[in-house]
Amino acid sequence: MPDTLIGRVPEEWTETTLAELCGSGGGDIQTGPFGSQLHASDYVPSGIPSVMPQNIGDNVILEDGIARITAADAERLSRYLLAPGDIVYSRRGDVERRAWVHPQQAGWLCGTGCLRVRFGNSANSRFMSYYLGHPEVRAWIVRHAIGATMPNLNTGILGAVPVVIPPLPDQAAIAAVLGALDDKIALNDTIVRHTRELARAHFRRAAELPGADEFGLSSVVELLNRGVTPRYTEDSSQLRILNQKCIRDGRVSLAPARQTLADKVPGAKLLAACDVLVNSTGMGTLGRVARWTRPEPCTVDSHVTIVRFDAAKIDPICAGFAMLDAESEIEALGEGSTGQTELSRAQLSALRITVPSPDRVGRLRPVLDALESRGDCALEESRSLVALRDTLLPRLISGEIRVREAEKAVEG
Repeated sequence: MPDTLIGRVPEEWTETTLAELCGSGGGDIQTGPFGSQLHASDYVPSGIPSVMPQNIGDNVILEDGIARITAADAERLSRYLLAPGDIVYSRRGDVERRAWVHPQQAGWLCGTGCLRVRFGNSANSRFMSYYLGHPEVRAWIVRHAIGATMPNLNTGILGAVPVVIPPLPDQAAIAAVLGALDDKIALNDTIVRHTRELARAHFRRAAELPGADEFGLSSVVELLNRGVTPRYTEDSSQLRILNQKCIRDGRVSLAPARQTLADKVPGAKLLAACDVLVNSTGMGTLGRVARWTRPEPCTVDSHVTIVRFDAAKIDPICAGFAMLDAESEIEALGEGSTGQTELSRAQLSALRITVPSPDRVGRLRPVLDALESRGDCALEESRSLVALRDTLLPRLISGEIRVREAEKAVEG
């Protein structure tokens, strides 16, 4: 069993590079369009999605807030359109993150700031998306990225990634096991999204009925604080710190979170149940709101504001839903130049929110609680599935365990 980047692998596995693998199957590694080919003014409210660095999650494309282009621009930039099985990387920032393109995302644009990897018929692309997620492969990409303060990736660096692959039937079998876990995680995400949408619809109807109460935010909060400047660490046992990318679609995703040294961030506020998190800087993410419902200790960085309601003055859960409904108003409160928009504590304090009358809150809460509980169960299951996938991935990719063993673990 020869030693490789991912450890010792079976003799029959092939060593190559990403560029050689793509080229042998008629594929390639290509940079997305430059800014001169697609301007900010070209984006439209409705049209063909354009995948940007902020839309790249953990092997998935994040569709919340995705930019869009016209069909005419898509035709003009047809060489940059995505096909099923492509993999998209960010050219700068979190360069180790990648997203596998699902069939329903065919024809979307590989946007500015991204790189597209296409394999042709040389490999199972879903297997390769997992191979590129191996911890040692991700670490290799980070080590070789250019730039001290902002890592940058190009076609040469990505093409030089060492690749070790089993025969195609084994690739397909490994991809099927890991893909089954990811498909179930995606289904749970859909359940979470639908339960949250239903809960928001129930709240909105109740808040629109006569007798609803309106409050100034400053009069009903007990904490309204921006987060802290973190001291990052790779030690996963340290305090988790949430950033702007964690807040999307009304909920908190822990996938883009990092760790911070708790004793190096004096004044860090630990999140409490029913806290509301508000993105307070930046273009495109300013004003995004999420409710925190989890028990684990976390804090936020200086780009996020914590809003904690006084339960003696207002129902915290209904107040949180009211803030979700006010996202567009919150975004409008921001001030500053293009790219530097900020939302101060004073500006946020001026927000007015509307909640149902007290008697309706009593009838509404069981409905909201039931929907939230269903969504939380799906989230909890997904956390277990992610942990199982991340445990199996490096062991399957390196051949340490075989598919049959992994299938038994998944069935269990």
